[in-house]
Amino acid sequence: MLTWDNHNSVNGIREYARAAGAPVRYVPLTGPQLRVAESDLLATLAAGRSRRWRRSTGPGLFAYPAQSNFTGVQHPLGWVELAQRYGYDVLLDAAAFAPTNRLDLSVVRPVFVCLSWYKLFGYPTGVGALLARRDALARLRRPWFAGGTIRAVSVQGDWHRPLDDESGFEDGTLNFLSIPDVEFGVRWLDSIGVDLVHTRVGLLTGWLLERLTALRHRTGRPLVQVYGPPTGEGGGTVAFNLRHPDGALVDERLVARESSAAGFSLRTGCFCNPGAGEGAFGITPEALRRTLPRQVESIDQYLDALRLPTGGAVRVSFGLASNAADAQRFLDFAESTYLDRAAPADTRLAPRDRC
Repeated sequence: MLTWDNHNSVNGIREYARAAGAPVRYVPLTGPQLRVAESDLLATLAAGRSRRWRRSTGPGLFAYPAQSNFTGVQHPLGWVELAQRYGYDVLLDAAAFAPTNRLDLSVVRPVFVCLSWYKLFGYPTGVGALLARRDALARLRRPWFAGGTIRAVSVQGDWHRPLDDESGFEDGTLNFLSIPDVEFGVRWLDSIGVDLVHTRVGLLTGWLLERLTALRHRTGRPLVQVYGPPTGEGGGTVAFNLRHPDGALVDERLVARESSAAGFSLRTGCFCNPGAGEGAFGITPEALRRTLPRQVESIDQYLDALRLPTGGAVRVSFGLASNAADAQRFLDFAESTYLDRAAPADTRLAPRDRC
């Protein structure tokens, strides 16, 4: 069981579940802030443990993000205990949450937690962590083995004995040159103070949201459409689209090109979170069913079939290195570049080749 609002790294786990014959259920998003209604969560938790859906006596798995990588919505940490009362193990995706929020695992006790060191302090890249309760780790069974994961193996005897600890899940040679840098990064972040980072990022996010949403074209139409919370509670993430004076969306590819030329590092597109994107853009199951049978060869054809005017959104993210000058400069850029500017006649944008 998982929420619509999940990174593809979590969505992909459903394929393992289905391959093993387990049913998969999603909890939808509701409202303009793209949150999960707790009543929907409770109904899905209960249905998932009913005789109709349960095919084994073992626990189910509930996976959800502590913070959305698309909108910055922070889903309640109390859902961990709630799902456990219904008999679920919980995988908490803390990759977007941990960089600017304190996560106390002596209070919130999921079975699995995944996070990224790169997102916490910018280095090293490609090194993350999966935290696992030891009793849960002992229940996992790998369907294959690789170098460094076994105690012994025989070719002629056709048997193998996996390692009993976490090494049994770590394929090949670990990045031992970069892993020690994690200790320095954690120590550095701790010296700054996660609570201080949280306060600072929240203030920057709230300030930018307040001023972006106040911008109006001469036509009276808003310049910005925000997806997710309209205040600084979104944990440093501001997802939005810009609009022309007539209300049409500014193509996110154009924003990517022009913001890059102005020296900004922004994220544009679908953000590897299709569920939140489908909720944000009002894509219905009926529309998806009409589109699937068609021969869609490209992302642009897919968007045309769904009658979507854009391939995603723009995302501004604040972190421990962000300051007020960064937020002010982006606000000035958005206002001077897009306010009261009609849609360009010819932008010659590159086709969307993937999402």
